[in-house]
Amino acid sequence: MAGLASVTRRPLQDQIYNALYKAISSGAFAPGQRFSLRSVADALGTSTMPVREAVGRLVEIGALELLENRRLRVPLLDAPRYRDLIRARLLIEASATEAGVPTISDEAIAELARMHRDMCELSEKPYTDEYSGQYLAINRNFHFTIYESAKSQTLTNIIESLWVRTGPFLHILHQRASTWRGNDIHARILEAVQRRDGPAAKLAIYEDIESAMNYVIEDEMFK
Repeated sequence: MAGLASVTRRPLQDQIYNALYKAISSGAFAPGQRFSLRSVADALGTSTMPVREAVGRLVEIGALELLENRRLRVPLLDAPRYRDLIRARLLIEASATEAGVPTISDEAIAELARMHRDMCELSEKPYTDEYSGQYLAINRNFHFTIYESAKSQTLTNIIESLWVRTGPFLHILHQRASTWRGNDIHARILEAVQRRDGPAAKLAIYEDIESAMNYVIEDEMFK
């Protein structure tokens, strides 16, 4: 299953929870997508028992829905709810960016530059689920590398809770990537971060989130 990372020897339930959480928030799953416990277990090479436990936690926080036939579904949102969540993202992520960028480390800046190059290279390839999953995972890491520079676990936790609700809509965005120029905005974000210019980085992050929202909201599912 595209977008799910392999697991290691850490507590299995936690690994599965984290793998699913990141996959959902990065956009590996589409809004309304349905799947079974077995398909997740097979993708991760585990039994269904730890998957069921991890999924239960995701259902509790609203990241997944459990249907009557025991299948799972990524929640759907109507346009007003989607816009409301994005408004919260705009405020919080822009603030985290402005707070963190002035003191971001050289190592983090170098990593952001590498991730931007990787996303640009992936964008040049024909669309496949595999390449899309790779792009979306890098995109999430790109953003969170910036937000985590604010060194506020509270801010990071709030941002993660918003991404797990809105991340699936990035799946729609990237499916239509031939007419979406997100990498151009990422380039402006990177340039501002390299200058450690917090206000400029804040404006670029705001543009990135808002323009993506406006693009996604034109999808037929909101009509």
